[in-house]
Amino acid sequence: MDDMTEFRLTYDGPALENHEMDPRELAPALLAMADLLEASARVLYGDRAKISVNVKGSFETGSFNIDFVAGVQWLKSIRDIFAGPETTAIANATAILGALGIIGKRGLLPLLKWLRSRSITRIETIDPESGSSKVRIYVEDEFYDVEKGTVDLLRDVGVRKATEQVLAPLEKPGISVVALGQGVTVNVTVQDTERAAFVAPQAQEELIIDDIRDMAFSIVSLAFKEDNKWRLSDGASTISAIISDTTFLHAVDDNIASFSKGDSLVCRVRVRQWQTAHGTRTEYEVVEVKKHLRAVRQIQLPWGATTER
Repeated sequence: MDDMTEFRLTYDGPALENHEMDPRELAPALLAMADLLEASARVLYGDRAKISVNVKGSFETGSFNIDFVAGVQWLKSIRDIFAGPETTAIANATAILGALGIIGKRGLLPLLKWLRSRSITRIETIDPESGSSKVRIYVEDEFYDVEKGTVDLLRDVGVRKATEQVLAPLEKPGISVVALGQGVTVNVTVQDTERAAFVAPQAQEELIIDDIRDMAFSIVSLAFKEDNKWRLSDGASTISAIISDTTFLHAVDDNIASFSKGDSLVCRVRVRQWQTAHGTRTEYEVVEVKKHLRAVRQIQLPWGATTER
């Protein structure tokens, strides 16, 4: 048992009085638990921490007490990272479950219960001069102390989504409680009335580039709707750009500016790029149309000086 860390996940409620649970509800929750541990290990220990999570022994269909075991592969991975002895490896493995709040006094799950979907006002390190890893989370005048690793889990989208899925059976009629702990010891419970506090928030986009540059485009298509998004081509790719140059737009509306096939625009363009949960998102905004170049319709000839006779 020295090479294993065990914990128990329990679903309970009126629908489970006969110790029966629909496997279509159970299976996704079990997979989510594996995802939760894998995502937590990645956040706390990096990509080299690989977890092998198994249901302990065999459990009969319909059981709602599910015992998990994290095996030697997981502990050896963490032992390799820290190059520590067996006892150190076990302590670090236990720390993952502690940071989640599955074991120990405080962690992610108890923190989410305390937050109740309220916005965090600020976070401060407790006694930073001593090298402490504890932080204090404030909601107005209330506060909650946790290890920094728990805050890292709180911020991670993968961890939060997996946590939500572990608790997803609470959506079903007759399943009212999820409990986690070790053996018969329950460390944290979540009621169906509390589930909203565990719903993963949408990942926020992060602005990574905000640049203004000169670019030349040919016009693919014009738009006269409120968003004024035109289709423009730089010769290599076609983009959709917001036109915010009001002087140019008024000239277009008043038919002062007209366009023909092959015309080009030399523009002052604001390019913004965001990092999102699905990759990079780019937005183009034409803040000024500097030149309107008509399509070339004449052949250039090498005119020189006039010859006198």
